[in-house]
Amino acid sequence: MDKIKSGKLRSYFKVDKELVIIFLLVAMTGFIFFFVVNQIAFLNFFYLPVILGAYFFGKRYATLAALFSIILISVLAYTYPATFNYSMDGDLHRSLDLLTWGSFLLITGYTMGHLYEKKEEANREIKSTYLGVIEMLSLVIDSVDSQTQSHSYRVSVISEQIAHKMGLPSSERENIRIAALLHDLGKIGVSCDILNKIGKLSTNDLESIKVHTQHAVDVLEPLGGKVNALLPIILNHHEKFDGTGYNAQTGVEIPLGARIVAVADVYDALISDRPYRKALSPFQAKKEIMENSGNYFDPAVVRAFDSIFPTLDVETLLYARNMKI
Repeated sequence: MDKIKSGKLRSYFKVDKELVIIFLLVAMTGFIFFFVVNQIAFLNFFYLPVILGAYFFGKRYATLAALFSIILISVLAYTYPATFNYSMDGDLHRSLDLLTWGSFLLITGYTMGHLYEKKEEANREIKSTYLGVIEMLSLVIDSVDSQTQSHSYRVSVISEQIAHKMGLPSSERENIRIAALLHDLGKIGVSCDILNKIGKLSTNDLESIKVHTQHAVDVLEPLGGKVNALLPIILNHHEKFDGTGYNAQTGVEIPLGARIVAVADVYDALISDRPYRKALSPFQAKKEIMENSGNYFDPAVVRAFDSIFPTLDVETLLYARNMKI
C-alpha cells in the first residue's frame, strides 16, 4: 500500500523537463530584456525560445513558450510602464503594439510547432517503412538457408543486448541491430547446395561463402543514406580479433559493431542444429565463446556477453528458431 502511495506521489510530482527548459529560456530572455535600453526592439528576441520550443518539442511547448513570454511582458508593461516609452507614447499605442507582438508570437509558435510535428510524423513513417523492409529482407535471408530459420532475428536480439550492456548510444545500438538483421544478406547469392552441404566444404565452397559479406555490401551500398553506417559492420562481421578472419583485420581495426555481431552470430550458430553437427547447449556455446576471447573475439565484447548471458531469454530464442519472425 505504501509503495502504491509513493508511486502516486512520484507520478503527481513528476517534472516535465521540456516545460522547465522552455520556461528557463523565456526567463533568461526576460532577464536580459529588463536590462536592455531599447526594449521595444528586443521584444523580437522572444521568438528565440518559441522557435527552439517548436523545433525540439513541438507545437504544445512552442505555444506555451509564447504564452509565458506574453505573460512576462504584460506583467512588465503593467509594473514598469516606463519600460515601453518611445516616440509614439501612450497606453493605447503600447497596448496595440504588445497585442500585435503577442499575436504574432502565438501564431509563430503554433505554426512552427505544427510544421515540426508534421515533419516528425513523416520521418516516423519513413523509418517505419525502412524497418519494415529490413524485417522482410531478414526473413528472405533466413529462407535461403532452411537450417538457419530466424537466425538473423536472434543475432539482432543478442547483438542489441550486448551493445546496450557496453553502454553504446541508442543510435549506434539501432545500427548494430539492423546490421545484424542483414549480416547474411550476401548468402542469397550462394548456392543452397553449399549452404546445406553435410560433408566437408571444398576450397571453392569456402571461397564462395567468404564473399557473401562483400556481396551484401554490393547490394546495399547503392541505397546510400542511413544504410552506409551498416556496411562496415556487415562487411567485417566474420573478422577475428587475432587477424585470422576473412579480411585479416586485427583488434580494434575491426569496427566495434562487427565485433559485437561476430559474438552473437557464432553463439547463435553454436546453439542451432546445422547439417554437419547437432546444436550445443547454451552453456556449451558460452564456454566456446569464453575460451576464444582474445583470439577470435574482442575480450570487451565477450565480457559484455558474459554479463548478459544469465538474462538471455532462451525460451524466446528457441521459439524464434522455429518461427518466422
